Formats: sequence, structure tokens, C-alpha cells
Amino acid sequence: MKRPVLKSVYMFYIFLIAATMSLQCKKESPLLPPTEPPLRQPLAFTQAEIDTIMAGDSSTAMRVMNIFVQPDSVILRTMAKNVHIGDTLIGYLTDRMYTTVRHAGGVGIAAPQVGINRRIVWVQRYDKGNSMNRSFEVYLNPRIVEYSDTLVRRWDGCLSVPQTSDYPNVIDSSFRALWVRVEYYLPDGTIKNEKIVHWYTAHIFQHEIDHLNGIMFFDQYVNKNKHLFTILPAELFPEN
Repeated sequence: MKRPVLKSVYMFYIFLIAATMSLQCKKESPLLPPTEPPLRQPLAFTQAEIDTIMAGDSSTAMRVMNIFVQPDSVILRTMAKNVHIGDTLIGYLTDRMYTTVRHAGGVGIAAPQVGINRRIVWVQRYDKGNSMNRSFEVYLNPRIVEYSDTLVRRWDGCLSVPQTSDYPNVIDSSFRALWVRVEYYLPDGTIKNEKIVHWYTAHIFQHEIDHLNGIMFFDQYVNKNKHLFTILPAELFPEN
């Protein structure tokens, strides 16, 4: 649908408003989570976190939090803390998280989903490898620093949201930026700034980093500011 023709006296003001909104959408989107401040001072693992991490060996899957279980929902709705890069427990925790996401058949997982309120995520990289071998990568203290101003609405799901008719009011789709720029640490301490242009990989990054900010995927659907964005159908963007 084309815009109606406006009187020229208004065109300059419309242009200024549109340009301002576009810049705001990319940097501080009212629909998407705000870009985050620089890394905060991390805290050491608590004894409760250590007990949870060490409750099984590295090949043992961890229990996944359920948003509909009240104690679990408190963890899932809490802002996660940064981790100390190089902490000796990180490798053990990330191994168990990897086992968990592979066991569950997911494409990503965040530490709060296994009861550890820390900023760690695993993401399956659909922009790497081939359709038979999509690599998983782990990121520490990740944050999104820039979003596109174009959204895609597509199906969404979550290991922490049971797919059952007991919860018919959960909307199974979300609106996601077409691309994102992410800063993160690798386990070896290297810091990266990467623009994720593969739309499905960008979707996974947004979903998992949302978990670090206490946000569930269905929260993205009900936001009232979608009219500020260009929204494209998911059919235009195959996952592979």
C-alpha cells in the first residue's frame, strides 16, 4: 500500500520525523530490547550456582526451567549477571549446557534456562557449515548493540515453554530484527563485535540474549510499537 500524497508544506517535517524514528529503531528500539550498557563488574559464582553446576558430570543434561513453574519463572524473569572470563567453572557449565540443548533438540540455550543466572548462551550458527552440520558456538557476556529497523514475524518456541494444550494462550510467534550487531567474549577471553546478517541466526541470538534480560519470546509479540517498523513475512527468509 502506497502512502497518500501529502501537501509539500508537510513533507519536510514528515521526512525529519521518519529519519529520527529510523535512527532510534536501530539504536534504541521501542519494540526490541534496549541496547545494553558496557559490561558490568561480574560477580563470582554463588555456592548455590556451584552446587547446581556440579550436580552432574559434563555429559549430564541439566533440568530446564519451566516458565509456568513459579520458582523457575523467578529465575527466568531476572536479569542475568556477567561472568568472570576465565573462571574455572565456566568450561564445566558450558559443557553441561551444550549437552542439555543437544539432548532437547534445541537451536540455542541460555544459562538462566538451566537455573544459572549468568550471561552465557549457546547458539546454533545457521550461517556456518552446511544443512547437515550446523555448528554450535558459546558466547560469554553477550550484548546486542545494534538492531535493524526491519522485522520478521515468524514461528518461535522455547525449551522453557512447554508445547502443550495446557497453555493455549501462549502465542507461538515473535517479531525479530532482520540483523543484529553483537558484542561478546569467547571462552579464551577474546572479545568480538560481529554483525549477524543471516536472519535466522540473528533470530536465535535475539531469543537467547532476551533470556539474559528476563524476556520471553511471547513478550515480543504483544508490544504496541510494531507500527514503527517495516515487517516482512517469514516466507521470504528460509532458514537454510
